Amino acid sequence: MPTARLNIIKARPGNGFRCGYSLIELLVVMGIVTILTGLLLPTLASVRDAANRVISKSNQRNIGQAVAVFADINRGELPVSKAVLETPLKAGELMRAWTPELLDGNQFDPQRKRAQWLANGFDGLGNLFKYELLSDPQVLYSPGHTGAHSWDEYQEDWRGLRNIFTYRVGNEDLNPDRAMYTNYHYAGHVYWDPNDHDGKMRSRRFTDPGNSVLLADGMRRSSDLNFEGGVNVLRMDLSVEWLEDWQLAQYLPHDDQDAIDSGSQAQLIWNIFMPPE
Repeated sequence: MPTARLNIIKARPGNGFRCGYSLIELLVVMGIVTILTGLLLPTLASVRDAANRVISKSNQRNIGQAVAVFADINRGELPVSKAVLETPLKAGELMRAWTPELLDGNQFDPQRKRAQWLANGFDGLGNLFKYELLSDPQVLYSPGHTGAHSWDEYQEDWRGLRNIFTYRVGNEDLNPDRAMYTNYHYAGHVYWDPNDHDGKMRSRRFTDPGNSVLLADGMRRSSDLNFEGGVNVLRMDLSVEWLEDWQLAQYLPHDDQDAIDSGSQAQLIWNIFMPPE
């Protein structure tokens, strides 16, 4: 039988075939890609935001569980927030986890272990790391946070403290020389009122009503808000609830202003942490 031959027609100028694409075709394709990208970006951003909210809520629950263990060990008492006891009360400092200011007046004694000395600098939620109830301090930072006091900003400081506590490293360079803040606002171990100048505050305990707020997204400054439009709050029953408030960012101080201290701005936080009636 005759062998079938496959005729290959080569594209040459003038034979009816052409190679490549015209400039108009390329512009059309690029235009379509641009339109599709523009349509997809908001969807991808909303998906990322939703994922960050889920992780942030999980962080709050993990913190709440660590506080519950702390309270169980300490007969219902919550981790002490020395910021609450400062006069005048600085509501923004309730996000503080560690500060060298707490080491003042307590000079390092070479006869003591350096880890024991640095332990005095922990405050509020930082006590959960101090007592090894939170093994990963990154839980104290929200993935949705885009302002100051991010995990990247303090990661090396936390690693230095971990090295000191774990390996008893004596290198003074590992001592953070600045205050370290979290992305969450701790209610503190007592109920406080910025308008109460008598300093009479009753203890906040884990046995309080389940709808009492234990933790909220950071509100030290407007850039400390983890998400737009409100804050997540963790209640004593370890449930997380979203409190919508699109005006909150406008009420909080900006980065070039002093952190929330007292007055009407502190009242915003007090309203969230107010004990239930």
